[in-house]
Amino acid sequence: MTYSDGTNSGFSRRNHYVGQPAVKAGSSNFDYYRKPEKSHGFAKRVAFFAYFPLLILWLETDLKFASGFDVPGGFAFTFLFTIVLSAVLVLLCSFSKRRGVNRGIATVLTAVLTIWYGVQMIYYNVFGTMVVVSSVTNGGAGQAFNSIDMIMTAITSRIVFVILLFVPLAFFIIFGGKLFDFSKVKLKGKLIVLLIAVVFQIGTVLAVGIDRDSSDTKSNYNLYYGELQQVAVCERYGLYTMQRLDISRLMFGYKANIRTNSKPKNKESTADEITKTEQKAQIMSADFSKLAKNTNNDELKSLYEYFDSEEPSYTNEYTGMFKGYNIIFITAESFSQYAIDKDLTPTLYKMYNEGFQFENYYSPAWGVSTTDGEYANLTGLIPKSGVWSFSKSAENNVSFPFTLGEQSRKLGCKTVNAYHNHTYDYYDRDKYLTNIGYDYSAIGKGLDLGENVWPNSDLKMMQKTVDDYINSDSFSVYYMTVSGHGGYSYNTMSERNADLVKDLKYSDEVKGYLAANIELDKAMEYLLARLEKAGKLDNTLICLTDDHYPYSLDEFDGVSELAGHKVDTTFEQYKNAWLLWSGSMKKPVKVDTYCSSLDILPTLSNMLGLEYDSRMLAGTDVFGNKEPFVVFADRSWISQNGKYNASTGEYTAFKGAKGKDDIDELNNRCNNLFTVSRMILDNNVYAEAFGDTHVTGK
Repeated sequence: MTYSDGTNSGFSRRNHYVGQPAVKAGSSNFDYYRKPEKSHGFAKRVAFFAYFPLLILWLETDLKFASGFDVPGGFAFTFLFTIVLSAVLVLLCSFSKRRGVNRGIATVLTAVLTIWYGVQMIYYNVFGTMVVVSSVTNGGAGQAFNSIDMIMTAITSRIVFVILLFVPLAFFIIFGGKLFDFSKVKLKGKLIVLLIAVVFQIGTVLAVGIDRDSSDTKSNYNLYYGELQQVAVCERYGLYTMQRLDISRLMFGYKANIRTNSKPKNKESTADEITKTEQKAQIMSADFSKLAKNTNNDELKSLYEYFDSEEPSYTNEYTGMFKGYNIIFITAESFSQYAIDKDLTPTLYKMYNEGFQFENYYSPAWGVSTTDGEYANLTGLIPKSGVWSFSKSAENNVSFPFTLGEQSRKLGCKTVNAYHNHTYDYYDRDKYLTNIGYDYSAIGKGLDLGENVWPNSDLKMMQKTVDDYINSDSFSVYYMTVSGHGGYSYNTMSERNADLVKDLKYSDEVKGYLAANIELDKAMEYLLARLEKAGKLDNTLICLTDDHYPYSLDEFDGVSELAGHKVDTTFEQYKNAWLLWSGSMKKPVKVDTYCSSLDILPTLSNMLGLEYDSRMLAGTDVFGNKEPFVVFADRSWISQNGKYNASTGEYTAFKGAKGKDDIDELNNRCNNLFTVSRMILDNNVYAEAFGDTHVTGK
């Protein structure tokens, strides 16, 4: 080719790229012709498509390592389930033709993902669960704020994992402009990527459904379609998938169904047993067969069929033992058996050693800390995963006719009060405690303790409230305490009683925990003294247990320190104390039956001579001749013959067990208890079966 000045370029037209000017050989502009420019652009596009999958996989893996999850076991599903999310993020970061705009979007998305995974990492390691949508929308930040000391400890102890979370963000800010081109991807390429992602998603979901008939509580199918197991789903499928399933359930409901037990109830043998022992089934008049036929609601139908097939519990030697008694029920914040000491907490010690001694009592930790513990204690049902169950029940005006508040109202009890020495509307207590029949008082709603400290004093709450009911002809009272709240390095009650524990050979955190529970003991000492002075001690039944074990001590291995050995975190960690005592008891009663917080309501109902239907609760009367069964949030369980670790699939038979467990049957039973409890809440079943006759407090 010859230029106008007569020189020859030395190149033909086909030797240079279209749109680039031809220049003389030897010119510095010869760089226009190098082919590495084209291959470098291709590499940028490949890096762009790979960036988000690798970023999310990095964050998921770091979260799993920091939380002690099984990383290899969940690697494949975690990666496959995030491909669609990665494809969507690719589209978001390439919609503009301006490179700077796209890179800015990618930077923001990277930062948001990093921070969110960091929040989940710390939240899990403080509270033992993940943040779900309802926790965010219902103000879960308040719970975290009250645990700021524990949060800082969790961050410090996992600082390496926290730093690793931010490595991709730092890398992208520094090198992203050079390595990733977010403006060169054509529409065809984007659509191909999205199509491939959708195909992978469909294939992965189909793979999950292969074991749909398995009774294993941790099968792929049960984890994906069953009642949401937040931690287990995170471990197997990743945080993103857990939160996607959480949102899906909130929007579209559940697909989980009740599984029929392989061994149906033998009605004939049951009738023979009743005749021989002169026991009566703890049931009510609802005709479940008729109710099942008359409903078009599939969940209600399956529930009625389940109730009809369930074996009830029966009357026994303790039926009506405390009939006509006043009742005081106390859920004590972070209480445990380790807080019972002859010298430090003599009143708690007296109540345990003179009352019912439940030697194999467990208080499982559910998804939403304290309020879920209250829900199990007061309703005998397992909290629904992914929501604040008690708050949801109040929002939907759900009837709980077997709760002590509603039962007391129906019996004509003169005073039915509930108290809490913290903010009145925390967790929506002002709504759900009134919904189950209590007249409610707390800080900001009729209760003034005269000081602004954190946490508030259980003793002062007793001193301010006992006069409300002590002279009543009959009363049913509920307390939710707060003095034992975690963060014992700044717990005011820990400081207030510090001199009483200063010489103990424990760490400062453990000393703080014991000191905080001394305030609870002082409250109980005051309560018993007032009851005795009023002549009410012998006809009042006092029930005291925890909302959850003292999980804030985990970061310091404080629970193991108190136990004197390394505590097993599947079962032993949740072993606790249930104090059930009255001044009328002449001698203690040792109870070695395995039981849990779910069993409190049916057991109290039997002892108080209250009418209830034992088939319609997840818990059972400890003395009701029904096989004991303790379930935990991770779907592990304990029967009278052995224990099953759902995470490992390992079953351990007890020494001297008289029977042999059918693992599949009990796994079904465990799954059913979670499903049935959720269905009862979602469908307001009690109101459907008995009519909505529940009364509310104020």
